[in-house]
This record gives sequence, C-alpha cells and structure tokens, in this order.
Amino acid sequence: MNKKAVIWLYQQLPELVAKGVIPPESADKLKEHYGAATDNAGTRTVLLIFGVIGALLIGLGIVLILAHNWAQLTRLHRLMIAVGLLVTAQIIAGSVLWFRQGSLVWREAAATLLMLMVGASLTLVGQTYHLVEDTDAFLLTWMLLSLPLLYLMNSAAVAVLYFVGITVWSGGHYGLSKQFIWVLFGLALPYYRGLLVNSRQANTTGILSWVITICFYFAFGTAFSNYLDRLGLLIYSALFAITYLIGVLWFNQEESSWRMPFKTVGLTGSIGLTFILTFKDVWSHLASGWRAEPLLAYGLTAVLLSLVIVGNILLRNRSEQGIRPFLLIPAVISASYLVLFYDISGTGATIILNGYMLWLSVSIITNGVRNQRIGVVNLGMMTIVALIVARFFDIDVSFVVRGIVFVLVGLGFLAANVVLLRRKAGWQNEK
Repeated sequence: MNKKAVIWLYQQLPELVAKGVIPPESADKLKEHYGAATDNAGTRTVLLIFGVIGALLIGLGIVLILAHNWAQLTRLHRLMIAVGLLVTAQIIAGSVLWFRQGSLVWREAAATLLMLMVGASLTLVGQTYHLVEDTDAFLLTWMLLSLPLLYLMNSAAVAVLYFVGITVWSGGHYGLSKQFIWVLFGLALPYYRGLLVNSRQANTTGILSWVITICFYFAFGTAFSNYLDRLGLLIYSALFAITYLIGVLWFNQEESSWRMPFKTVGLTGSIGLTFILTFKDVWSHLASGWRAEPLLAYGLTAVLLSLVIVGNILLRNRSEQGIRPFLLIPAVISASYLVLFYDISGTGATIILNGYMLWLSVSIITNGVRNQRIGVVNLGMMTIVALIVARFFDIDVSFVVRGIVFVLVGLGFLAANVVLLRRKAGWQNEK
C-alpha cells in the first residue's frame, strides 16, 4: 500500500474503533503492519544519492592523485598500489556487511567504491604491464567482475553502473557478438526481480527501472541495427506497444508517474513515432527499398507484433478504455506499410497516419474529460497542436490563417481547462 493510502487509513481508524467496526487491537496491528505513515523515505534517498556521489568522487580522486606521480613509480610499487586499493575497498565493503548491513547508505556507498576500485585496479595493472589496450574487453571484464556485488552487497547503485557499462560495451561490437548483450542483461535481471518483489515502492527501484528501460532500448538498437533500416519504425512501434503493455499489466498500481517508466516510455514513444510518420517524406524514404530487407528483419517484426497481439489478449478483460488507441498503433502502421507496397508515393500511408493521429488526439481528450484528468486533456490538445503545426510546414497557408487557427486552439485549451476545473471542484464539493 502506498503512503497516501496508509495516511488515509490511519485517519479512518479512530472513527472505526469508536463505532465498534474494528477492535482497538486490530487498529494497533494495522499500524504495526504498515509502519509510520510519514516515513523519511525522501531523506534516505537524498542521503543515498550523496553517499554514492561521495564514493564516486573519492574513487576518482584517488585515481587522479596516483596518476600525477605514476610515471615515477616502479612496476612493483604500481602493482602494490593497485592491489592495495582493491584490498582496502574490499575491507571497507566487508566491514559494512558485518557491522552496518542494515544501513542502505553505507552499503550503497561501499559497493560503489569497491566497483570503482575494481575498474581502477584493472586499469593500473594493464597500464603497468602493457597489456592489450582493448576498451571493450576492459569494460566486459570490469562488469563481469562487478556483477557479484549486485547480489552480495544488494546494491542498486552497482546495478545502475552495471547496466550502463554493458550498454556502452554493446556499442562497440558487430555481428553475432552483439547478441551477447542479452546474456549480460539476463545475469542481472534476478536482482531486479528481487527488488520488485521486496521493495517495489522504493525510490531506488524506480530509478533502476528507468535505467534498465533506457539501456534496453539503446542495446536493442545496437543489437539489431542491421534490421532497422526500412522496417525499423514498424519494429519500434511494436516495441513501444510491448513496453506500454508491460506497464499496464504489471506496473499499473504505482502512486506516481515517475515510478512507471514502462508506461511512460511506451506512451511517449508511441505518440512520438506516430507523429513522425505523419510526414510524407518519411514514407517516401521507406518506399525506396524496404522490399529488399533481410528475411530476419521480417521475422523480428513478426515476433514483436505477435507479442503485441498476445498482450492485447491478456488485456481483454480490463476495463481501461484509454489504453486501446495506443495498442492499435502497430496495427495501423502495419496497414500503412501494406498500402505503401502498392502506393510507393507514400500519399496513402501519410493520409492514414494523419487521420489516426487526429483520432488518437480526440480519444486522449475524451478519456481525460471522462476521468476528470486535466493533464490528459492537455496532452491530447498538445498532440492536436503538434499535428496542426506540422501540416502548416507541409502546405502553403497564409500567416493570417495560421494565426487564426492558433488563437482558436489556444482558446480551446483555456476553455477545456476552465470547464474541467469547475467540474472537478463541483464533484469534490458533492463528496
């Protein structure tokens, strides 16, 4: 249960006890179960962030100090320093595990410092003995050696650095070796699953969710770069829909938007991609050679579209009507690709996407009005404005006409917000 719900429950407990609905013992047990209503999660998060940043600065500072006089040191001294840094960091991490295991700040800071010292030791030893200077090999070795820290120290900071590190590593590979990134992702996913099960509402879990989502998209683009030339927009439309489905199916109970990266990324990507495809020049480029795409590109597209269909089947009993328009985007884009097969000018596909973008905007506004959500209404209005502005660049319209349209749309913005605010205020007064 989130903090707002706990606060509301605690406000109701005295009245429920006074009316005899529940005995005082039950009220005490509820308070014991949910804990304090106003916890210090925000303070712990700030301390955690500063602790991790402090560990990063300390580690980088030590490396810079050593680098200043590195050339004057003998090989033996360099090796002793490299090993000494690693052993010292291990002792600090071990002490935290032994004496301060319950302290999140100490645990994250010690784990971050140890991960940095692992990388620094690898660099110092490699430079001392003139080992092969291969950045990709160094990154891979560093990440694999740091991987046990995720589970041993239970460190979200190390997990963030790990996912960023393997994503950077994937950018320097070509051919089948790029697919090894999914093995590296899989090695850390059990840790992430443990966070979702045990501390789903924690700020660290939310931050890690965002990092994993963003890194996944970068890794996907690198791993399948050979298949994203002409079919890439269709593939990404399916991928955004799948991400949105994940958020709706398994992460739909979060109390704030920032804790829902899957829904946010899927929604933003779907709307942005639909807007891009309203331009005729995009379809003209796609028509220049998409029939010559490799067979694996069609296979990847078919797999992702099949997953979208499966996700829609899982949602068949859900009552949320507002999610359907976004899940139809891959189907609309697929239909547009079929039209492009017969109309290589791209006119037909452009008309389909412009019509769907307009309908999508109206659906967003309607859903926002129905649920009394001003932010959703404004999103729909901004989508319509973006579509109008884009079309003004495509056609020759006088400045007077453009100005009148913008004034009308602006008045629509104000009117919609005023009406919704009054309705919402009246609804709250009735309660």
